[in-house]
This record gives sequence, structure tokens and C-alpha cells, in this order.
Amino acid sequence: MTEKILGAYGINYSYSKERVLTDISLELYRNQITALLGPNASGKSTLLKILAGILPIKITSGQIRYLSQNVYEMTAAERARSIVYVAPGMRAEFPLTAFETVALGRLCHYSHLSVYSAQKDRDQIHWAMEQCNCWGLRERYLHTLSGGERQLVVLARALTQGAKVLLLDEALSKMDLHHQAMTGKLLQKLTKLGYSIVLVSHDLNLASEWADNCLLLKNGQAVASGSVKEVLVLDRVKSLYPGAELSVSPSPSSGAPKIFFGCSK
Repeated sequence: MTEKILGAYGINYSYSKERVLTDISLELYRNQITALLGPNASGKSTLLKILAGILPIKITSGQIRYLSQNVYEMTAAERARSIVYVAPGMRAEFPLTAFETVALGRLCHYSHLSVYSAQKDRDQIHWAMEQCNCWGLRERYLHTLSGGERQLVVLARALTQGAKVLLLDEALSKMDLHHQAMTGKLLQKLTKLGYSIVLVSHDLNLASEWADNCLLLKNGQAVASGSVKEVLVLDRVKSLYPGAELSVSPSPSSGAPKIFFGCSK
């Protein structure tokens, strides 16, 4: 049986007096990709940041456990070595090469800044950049890279951390089709190495092609959860996007459910 690696139970969360998440529960397993889907302002990014333990505002209720540990009782370094949140992009506030950016992922393993002096660190950085198809960018400064190239570098930095839970928040949104396809194959490869991945994407067809499981959110509440084929059915997808003309049909090659807009019957 696949091992449960991260569990969140009864999560309620508010910004000031505004409720953002209401009674959300989610379990992540090794060797699986979970798609977190929903319209804008449904709470997807907030949930990912809570799972990673990086939001400073107190959770009103709920529990998050990584294996047997309470995530909020772990140190920042321990969380970073276990769970990594990958944002949609990264700003270059001062000159950093792509290699130096990726090397920052090793900081959680050290108490000093010499993060790639050891051979094991250099090997990890090289491996991560090769996997993400950005080794050729290693000497380029981050501010000279396109949005898609930056996303490759940021994903490589996440792999360099060594965390086995990857929380991807629209982390492929600026890549072209070629690099999205390559990254999809990489994510599936990583699951075979024991990773658990959460993929937030507004591209439902991209998510359905790669994910094993799916959680639908709307207005901070869970609409449905389960396998992709069970969850991405017409009535549930329409409930996320009321008024949209759409249909759902299986892919002729993979059988994954695909959403077509403008062709409702």
C-alpha cells in the first residue's frame, strides 16, 4: 500500500475577518500526483502555503502532519528539507546566476552560506538542473531569463532541497508546450522515486493528464475529491465555472478526462 506522507485535517483559515478555507482535509501519498483545481480566489495557493507551514497567520483550527510530525512544530529548516512550496515565479532582486539560484536550495542543510563547496552539493545541483533542462542556463543571470526559463530554474532549486513533497503553485504556467510536456514526464519520474506532488493549475487538461487524484475547491470549500476520472465529470466541472459552456470527454490516447469549452450540448 502506498505510504501516506502528508495529511491535513479540518483546516480553517482566515485573513483578518475573511474566511479563506473552511474545513479542508487532504491526504498525500508517496508515488502520486494530486491536482488541486478551482477558479480564482478558491484558496488553492493559501492551502499550499499552509501545507508547507510558511504562512505566519495563526490557523484557526486543524492539523497538518508530515509522517508522524506536526508540521508547525518542525523548525523552518526541517520543513524545508521535507516540504517545498514552488511559487509561479521568482524575482531577481540582485544579480544571481541560474546556478547560484538553484544552489540556494541547499541552504536548509547548512548553518552557513557555503552551500555548494561539498561534492554532494554540487552533484545535487547538477542533477536537479539536468532534470529540469536548465543546466545550459547555469551561467545566465536570473533577470535575463524568460518567465518559462525562470520556472525551470525555480523547479530545479526545489529539487535541490531534497524535499519529497513538492507543492507546485502554477509553477508550469509560463512554460511553452514543449517544456510543459518535458516537465510532466519529469514529475511522473519523480513519483517513481518516492515523491508526492501537488499540482495547482488553471489548465485542467494538463492536470488531468498527469495527476492520479484531484481536489476541487470553490470559495474555500471542497467540492469533490478522489481519482481524476471520478472527480472531473461534467456536473462537478460546471459547478466550478457556472455559466460556461463546456463538455467533458476522455482523451483518445490516455483516457484522461478532457474539458472542452464552447461546446456544451
